[in-house]
This record gives sequence, structure tokens and C-alpha cells, in this order.
Amino acid sequence: MGRMVAFRDRLRVSEADRVLYERTKRELAAREWEYLQQYADAKAEVVADIMGRA
Repeated sequence: MGRMVAFRDRLRVSEADRVLYERTKRELAAREWEYLQQYADAKAEVVADIMGRA
């Protein structure tokens, strides 16, 4: 739970990370996924990058 809160808090204070995350989610949401987990896996790198700055 702490990681999720740290991620949320980072998005609240960093416009650049908010824009990056939004753009990534929109691009990935436009694709067809057989399984929802594939979508989650595809955004994992961006989430990890943002978490590294949290």
C-alpha cells in the first residue's frame, strides 16, 4: 500500500510525471489486449521510472 501512496503523491506534485503517465496510459488503452495483465505489464517500465523519483 505504501508504494501506491508514494506513486499517487508523486503524480500530485510532478506535472511532468503526470503527463508522462497520462500519455502512456492513453497510448496503451488505445491498443487491443487479450488480457488486462498485458496492459499492466506494458506500463510497468513507466511506473518504475516514476517510482524511482518518488
